[in-house]
Amino acid sequence: MKAPPSVFSESVHDLPLVDLYVVARTGGQHDAEGREGSLNLALRTLRRGTRRMSAHEIDAQIDRLGAELSTSVDASSALLHASVIRRNLPAFAALLGEIVGDATLPEQELSQVRREIQADLVDTRDDDRTLAGRYFRRTLFAGHPFGRPNAGTIRSLDQITRADAHAAYARTFCQGNVILAGAGDVSAAEVEALAAAVRPSLSASPPPPADIAEPAPVRGRRLLIVDKPDRTQTQIFIGNLGTHPRDRDHVALHVANTIFGGTFTARLTREIRSRRGLSYGASSRLGRDRARESWSMWTFPAATDAAKCITIQLGLLERLVERGVTAREVSFARSYLTRSYAFDRDTAGKRLWQRLDVTLQDLPANYYTDYVARVNAITVDDVNAAVRRRLSAKDLLVTVVATADSLRSDLERAIPGVSDVAVVPFDRD
Repeated sequence: MKAPPSVFSESVHDLPLVDLYVVARTGGQHDAEGREGSLNLALRTLRRGTRRMSAHEIDAQIDRLGAELSTSVDASSALLHASVIRRNLPAFAALLGEIVGDATLPEQELSQVRREIQADLVDTRDDDRTLAGRYFRRTLFAGHPFGRPNAGTIRSLDQITRADAHAAYARTFCQGNVILAGAGDVSAAEVEALAAAVRPSLSASPPPPADIAEPAPVRGRRLLIVDKPDRTQTQIFIGNLGTHPRDRDHVALHVANTIFGGTFTARLTREIRSRRGLSYGASSRLGRDRARESWSMWTFPAATDAAKCITIQLGLLERLVERGVTAREVSFARSYLTRSYAFDRDTAGKRLWQRLDVTLQDLPANYYTDYVARVNAITVDDVNAAVRRRLSAKDLLVTVVATADSLRSDLERAIPGVSDVAVVPFDRD
């Protein structure tokens, strides 16, 4: 089998700016159980010291060069992203190479970063939407890499040693697992040179397996209440699994999702927001990753309207599955998706990430290049068949951030046939 490409570039010279990426083909999926967040902790600590430079010196040089450097980790990939003005590219590329290849993860700095991440996790408890999404994914993908906390938990972070963080980084950012990429005012030769300079400094150990098992869908109607005191407003996620881009009906379900909740005039938005005013926002989303991701709908009604909102959402989904969509809706969705596609490719960074996605998420080679043609080829029958095959109003996870004592009985009545009800405290680790 031909090895996947390891260097990507997308050049455009309109502005003197360059984006650089160091991307790993695997992510938090390989963190040890009980030490979730090891890779994220390592990446967040990379800029805190090398054999030659201290954290203060690194930060000062990044600022002097007019650059920014950030990191991120999800289940199936991890990356460093840097932006720098063109004239400082050579100096910054050398600094980036030193950070990536010669970071020491000093114990004192690691401890400080650990405390910062734990503080961030505590802060997210104030964001009800983040809470709802987090618990929805943890429950839907329980026991699967997609359900793991890639940033870690307060408890798991306390268990991570410097050796754990170093091992997670060395395992993930090794020579055979890393992609170097650049977009903007940079040439392909310059990105190749950066890759040639950085790669030898990385671990030569074999790359970890990138495969992610298929998750199992939720069976029956399940209600999860994330119990938070004194909530006058709720956050609601409802859904199950969707499709993988290699599924034959993936594009058809993408069109169906657009009709149902993907635009400001979609069915869900129109019924929940425009006609009834139950929630200012109402949308649905079809996820995408290396394995089958979720399909979900999201609303945030007042607590007094939560049960009614859920009832309407379930009814809308039942109608979609039983009655399907119309030719007019499909025509509008095709037009919307193909015309708006230009905004998915209007910068060098976006075009670069489309190419990276093909490798990182195991997409069909023509996923983006033939996107418009494949959307335009979708028929009403295609959409309705995909909806019947992939979506079910009987098998759903309903996750609600609310005050359980005041809403539990109303929420249960709003979900006929609910087979399981669980209540978890909002501040559970």
